[in-house]
Amino acid sequence: MKVIIPTTPLIERVIGRQKRAEGQRYRLMTYVVQQPVDDGVLLYNTLTCSLVLLTPDEAADITAQQELIDHWFLVPQDHDDRKACREICQMAAILTPAAKAITGYTILTTTGCNARCFYCYEKGAKSVTMTAETASKVVRYIVAHCGDEEVALKWFGGEPLVNVKVIDQICTELSEQGVTFHSSMISNGYLMDADMVQRAKDLWQLQYVQITLDGTEQTYNRVKAYVHQGVNAFERVLQNIGMLTAAGIHVSIRLNVDKHNIGEMATLVELLHQRFGTNEHLTVYSHVVYGERSPEDNAELFAQRMQLEQQIAQCGYKRKQGLAKAIKTHYCGADNDRSVLIAPDGHLGKCDHYIDCEFFGHIDREERNEAILLKFKERQTDIEACATCPYYPQCFLLTMCKIDIGCTPEYQQEHLHNMTEGMRNEYEHYLNNLNNENHYPDNIAD
Repeated sequence: MKVIIPTTPLIERVIGRQKRAEGQRYRLMTYVVQQPVDDGVLLYNTLTCSLVLLTPDEAADITAQQELIDHWFLVPQDHDDRKACREICQMAAILTPAAKAITGYTILTTTGCNARCFYCYEKGAKSVTMTAETASKVVRYIVAHCGDEEVALKWFGGEPLVNVKVIDQICTELSEQGVTFHSSMISNGYLMDADMVQRAKDLWQLQYVQITLDGTEQTYNRVKAYVHQGVNAFERVLQNIGMLTAAGIHVSIRLNVDKHNIGEMATLVELLHQRFGTNEHLTVYSHVVYGERSPEDNAELFAQRMQLEQQIAQCGYKRKQGLAKAIKTHYCGADNDRSVLIAPDGHLGKCDHYIDCEFFGHIDREERNEAILLKFKERQTDIEACATCPYYPQCFLLTMCKIDIGCTPEYQQEHLHNMTEGMRNEYEHYLNNLNNENHYPDNIAD
């Protein structure tokens, strides 16, 4: 057996090595995923985050492998996997050091937007724009709470570029205060121009932008319904994507799909490939627009998406899937003590799906509503499918989460597909490193 990724240190600390019980029959733990490769079979344990390779002979008699017992790939027949998982995750959370600084800041420059997408979850929210005075208070709050660590800023809205002045201001003042930071942005991309792209690179330290496309030109322009008139918005956004990637800023294009537009997405991907060719600063992925669907519609949409993802991969735009290498102790920024959301009026929240409510504090004061913070940490209860799901240790949702689409068979298939793809990628990375070491010269002349 070859260890490709060792057990995460925190898990080693919690449970250590498993001792073999004489006369006990063993089976694979529920959380072990198998993936055949040319050299044998890969096994990934989603609880311990360990990846190993078995030779064909070892794989032919898995339960006889002592090392698999040592590393918790094999467990006794009567072992309660889910109970053990819950206890281990609880212990890991206790042993994880408490956050001493806030390093992740989602900043809403405005809740206003220049687009009018029919599916927007912010529809109906009051339009509030951050003032220069509030922006300076945001800087003071960050300086006081970042603990001299590097800060990650995420610009959000509404459309963050509607109020680009406060982005310039916050970044300028943070730099003057000696705060090291980098930033990302969720944007429709329409308001970008050449001068702004240069500021984004030099002043904002912008590394990543997510831009949504809802279809080819006609569909996109209809769905976005921009307030701007007389301009081909689709073409403008594509031009801006080109400027961003040319500046070395990574753009992730999210294809929002549903029954109404999935049929034209293959054409859109081909158009993107013709337009941008091979581009190391561009990735593309599909994302289902939230809403109620029948099981039949879910299954059909999933099959169409998987075909679309294959096309995206063939064009070289697919994100390289990896594996979790550490136990998951929080779901997202909402239950992470190192992250906050700052609303345009200075209120402090935990989730960008709650932009006008459920605030726990304000940048003007240190008081915090602990009840709301705990509310965002509450997890949803298990369902029947959890008992046999290999993804269970890495899959939990929060009761406050508004994006829960339910645990459909397609949801499970997608996670399993991503895991097996990640296993192959991690193994390929391991082999490449091994080959590089083997070809490295033993003696280097002075």
